Amino acid sequence: MPQPSWTDRQAPAPMTPEPGSFRDPGNQVFYRNEQIFRALDAESAAHWHQLRQTTFFQALVERGAVVATETEDRPDVRAEALSGRWTELLRHERIPFVSYPYEWTFNMLKDAALLHLGILEDALANGWTLKDGSAYNVQWRGQQPVFIDISSFEPYRTGESWIGYRQFCMMFLIPLLLKAHRDIDTASLCRSDLEGIDPEEALKFISVRDIFRRGVLSHIYLHARLQARARRAEAAASSAAPKWAIRQTGEMTLRMVQSLTRLVGKLERHDDRTSWSSYEETHSYDDASFSGKKDFVERHVRSRRWPLVYDLGCNTGTFSRLCSEHADCIIAIDQDELAVDKLYRRIKTPARGNITPLIMQLSNTSPDQGWRGRERKSFEHRARPDLILCLALIHHMVISANIPLRDFLGWIRDFGARVILEFVGPDDEMTLQLLGNRRGAHPGYTQEEFESVAGAMFDIVDSAPLKGGRRRIYLLQPKARACPETAT
Repeated sequence: MPQPSWTDRQAPAPMTPEPGSFRDPGNQVFYRNEQIFRALDAESAAHWHQLRQTTFFQALVERGAVVATETEDRPDVRAEALSGRWTELLRHERIPFVSYPYEWTFNMLKDAALLHLGILEDALANGWTLKDGSAYNVQWRGQQPVFIDISSFEPYRTGESWIGYRQFCMMFLIPLLLKAHRDIDTASLCRSDLEGIDPEEALKFISVRDIFRRGVLSHIYLHARLQARARRAEAAASSAAPKWAIRQTGEMTLRMVQSLTRLVGKLERHDDRTSWSSYEETHSYDDASFSGKKDFVERHVRSRRWPLVYDLGCNTGTFSRLCSEHADCIIAIDQDELAVDKLYRRIKTPARGNITPLIMQLSNTSPDQGWRGRERKSFEHRARPDLILCLALIHHMVISANIPLRDFLGWIRDFGARVILEFVGPDDEMTLQLLGNRRGAHPGYTQEEFESVAGAMFDIVDSAPLKGGRRRIYLLQPKARACPETAT
């Protein structure tokens, strides 16, 4: 579930509603400091009190598939949250970092879909259902997907099909099918439309020979045709909005969900190698330099316990894994999906880990989106890390993305975290490769200029040369910002 921005974590605060929690009128998410609450109306409260007694739900929570939840019984907390139509208050386990489906790799989205379907199958088998199929109902506890929308559970009504099917297709199945069969960058499509990929839009990416690939005919082609026909009929008759669900027995719905599970489970993507997905074999360090880099990072990371660490430009996660014993939560980010997916597949088991890999272009991070820009928070507004690893990234940002050195360091400084940063010098072969025939285009990209700019924002606590001095690694502590003077 969405978390408060890091700016709300500075001091005790009153109960604050989550601005993106308005789609379901039966409940509202609230924050109080770092605690997560959900207020329920009378109908949703009745469902909750039934649900919490069921064996299947208790088993889902016990194995970590559903977020731990209990009824909040503290009178002062209840009094602050319950007013108007709200009659019951729940307290949820806190998920340390919120991510969104357009930041997940193919296999992360696949596993999130399988989790959703597995929970739905258990619910149907026990007389319950899920009233939606949103990918935003899944978050990550380390590398383990966890379902967070307790209010989505409701008793199954005889004759109903799964009303969340279309939403599930748009947010899970269609992106997976397009990635598996066409290798399309569905993340950018899902980021541009928070409702997912519409079947009619997806059909534009499908060729005639693709129609008979696994899952495409029934879940994209026919779905799109039926949707278009219903829309034309609605326009002609000015009738009510088309119903996507048809009446069917509970057994029919269960078989459909089991069929979807088999389909999703068999989907695979074409796994080409990239220079970053094979980073551990192709990096430009000799053994001594790479060992020196690891020693520097480990020496400073093991000095304390870090609640939240960002590894920016993580590649396949060598240093994320190195930090994992000294941190509660590590967010490992890279724009190379294959590299990030390789990290995810490597750490999937055991399930209870503390590294969450994400895909993100750091020169164009996820923005504030949705209604009034509040439903989905930007990367910068979601959390406040305690430590940032920024290893062999700066030359890509300054030279490849043409971001001024001062701006990049200022962006890092705004997080307010300690930073372990590797400066890749102008004479390093990787910098020269990026410059190509643009030599002279970045005359200010020097170690001296870096230390001058960094020194105005950070205290340089420690540093060490790498690769014979062509690189240097730093431990940076952000300087306290002076309060603006009060006008007199």
